[in-house]
Amino acid sequence: MRIFQAGVIILTTAFMSCSGTKNTSFWVSGYKTEASMGAGKGEVLKVYKGTDLAQAKWENFYAPIRGFEFEEGFYQQIEVNEIQLEASKVPADASSIEYTLVKVLEKKADERLLLNGDWMLSVLNNQNVSNQENLPSLSFDLSKSRISGTDGCNGFSGTIKNITSVSIEFGPLAATKKMCIDMKIADGFMKALNTVSGYKYENEKLTFSDKEGQIVLEFLRKSNKPNQNLHDIWNAVRIEGGPINRMIQAPRLEINLTTNMAMGSDGCNNYSGKIAKVSDSALEFGPLAGTRKMCRDMEVANRYNQALQKVKSYVIKDTMLQLYDESGNEVLAFLKGD
Repeated sequence: MRIFQAGVIILTTAFMSCSGTKNTSFWVSGYKTEASMGAGKGEVLKVYKGTDLAQAKWENFYAPIRGFEFEEGFYQQIEVNEIQLEASKVPADASSIEYTLVKVLEKKADERLLLNGDWMLSVLNNQNVSNQENLPSLSFDLSKSRISGTDGCNGFSGTIKNITSVSIEFGPLAATKKMCIDMKIADGFMKALNTVSGYKYENEKLTFSDKEGQIVLEFLRKSNKPNQNLHDIWNAVRIEGGPINRMIQAPRLEINLTTNMAMGSDGCNNYSGKIAKVSDSALEFGPLAGTRKMCRDMEVANRYNQALQKVKSYVIKDTMLQLYDESGNEVLAFLKGD
């Protein structure tokens, strides 16, 4: 009788020790995304706990998975073992579930990453617009789940709420509010962009369709070569939309595409440094080293230097160079120097 009771106790203990563990499977995205993590930001996995990637609803996954190796550019369907940890053993801000890879069930290319980069509008509501000036453009950054660009007049930016192999959902789009001479294409573009539900990528062409499946926008991938007109000397005329007093020495920017360097004056001190990124629309400056004189009025110089560090893109119109931040707001404007 005692032997039987002991056996029951052992079986009960074994059952209790296993009651907090189970195996499950889910898809891991082919790219990570930026997310808030405690006191700062970091990259986390995105996972989908269903089976049909065309219907996927991706969510951030903050816990580590023991034995799993992330591969950028590939979906991976994995089976994992989950162990529910005792509350007393869970560190602050950590997952209460411990994940361990059992096996990789399937792996295939994540072609959503082909959307990353810069695109130029070619067709708007079945009308070819590729011969128009100041065409709308669109940039994707899947690692930050963001889009940005210009409608040909105003800059805009927004979030990507969800993207599958065939569908895409944008969050609200924020845009600047300038009024240009001809707003027909700009207005039509933004209206169409807000109806986008599906997409297709093929041969460097990106098409967007609405909920009825009608194609509303077509884009061609932009060249990565920088606009050679950028290689010049530029005199600042506006900082964050405000004109610079002509009675003071205006800041100056010289861009040398041969050496990939930027240099100039903030109106008081000289500066120089490497260009971190440049294409036909993107522009980012690396750390800029400068002299350290103290002038009587440093307001313009300080605002100018702060604005330079916000620059993410540019547009050249005739003799004017406009620099924009990540949200598409103009931070600096220049006129071509003599």
